[in-house]
Amino acid sequence: MGDRGKQKKILFDGQEASIRWSRRRRTIGLTVTGEGKVIVAAPQGTPLARLIEALARHRDWIARKVAERQESWARLQEGGVFFLGQGYRLALLPEATAPVELADGEIRVKAAQESAAWGQLWEWYRQEAERLIRERVNHYAREMGLEVRRVEFREWKRRWGECHPQEALRFNWRLILLPPEILDYVAVHELAHLQAPGHTPRFWQRVKQILPDYAERRQWLNYYGTPFLFWRLGGRE
Repeated sequence: MGDRGKQKKILFDGQEASIRWSRRRRTIGLTVTGEGKVIVAAPQGTPLARLIEALARHRDWIARKVAERQESWARLQEGGVFFLGQGYRLALLPEATAPVELADGEIRVKAAQESAAWGQLWEWYRQEAERLIRERVNHYAREMGLEVRRVEFREWKRRWGECHPQEALRFNWRLILLPPEILDYVAVHELAHLQAPGHTPRFWQRVKQILPDYAERRQWLNYYGTPFLFWRLGGRE
């Protein structure tokens, strides 16, 4: 199994778990990533037997989380394209007049091959995201009595938005792939941080005042959102 503190992988219940050693850690921590990978964070020099014991002790929790992640990835239809929570057929139309068009259950891209379509589709997504997210942020800012200095857009693999009160609200353009009610939740979440920094009871109360069903929206995002952070035309990034 390799020297203690040097091994980076361990086999458990037929699947590989990655080990992340740390000189600063004092306890063993377990994580199942959004892609369904098991991570063991361990103090440097921890015997491998102890890591296996920790995995065995949390076997049911690990299996449940891995199954959840696999289910969320399974929702991404093979070969489909996504917009506002809906899956669409991809139609490649070299003769089309518009670079990208949504019509009749299809997202039509002016391209001859799928490999050439992603650039145009990405640009369209960015434009639609900026338009719609700004619209929803402005809508809820008025409702909450807030003034937003600036709205910016990013492409992250680990977050949907962030609030910098003296600078800007920043959003992941990939929110345009998610259902509208989830996009609204992220917009309200970041706006609420302008009134209540941190995830305090006061913060969540403010979110609830605007979106009484925020907990269900948050649960959907946590459960199903991750695959959309990695999706691209033709597979995962």
